[in-house]
Amino acid sequence: MQTDLFKKTAILVEQHSLQSKLYKDILTANGFDVSVTGSAIDGFKQIKSGKHDLVVINTEIVEEAFLEKLINKIHENQSTKPMSIVGLSIYNRECKKNISRIMDAFLTKPLSVDKFMESVFMCIENKNNGCKNIGN
Repeated sequence: MQTDLFKKTAILVEQHSLQSKLYKDILTANGFDVSVTGSAIDGFKQIKSGKHDLVVINTEIVEEAFLEKLINKIHENQSTKPMSIVGLSIYNRECKKNISRIMDAFLTKPLSVDKFMESVFMCIENKNNGCKNIGN
């Protein structure tokens, strides 16, 4: 369980309803206030509209080139730059190297709850120092 006194906020971008429910439940149980969307465009609108601590995104949701542009925009914008971005994929890091290199963490499905939350908290805690290369 998260030990911070303040609730963290997360945006979950996942098009599969069963998986989005699972990840939302896991994040909520660990102290996050989670909003869910099945669209990368809607997710980006939510990201731009407020301060969030975390973005969890299924990398299969849109074409890789579009997703890369979206992530770079998040990193370039001063108000969204502090957000940690965790990518989830059915493909390993080597298959998704262009995307995985610009995310704070990249995890391959299926994944354990412990590994998922360990990566999320590590990214948030170490955001200023960078936490690239987290994942499997």
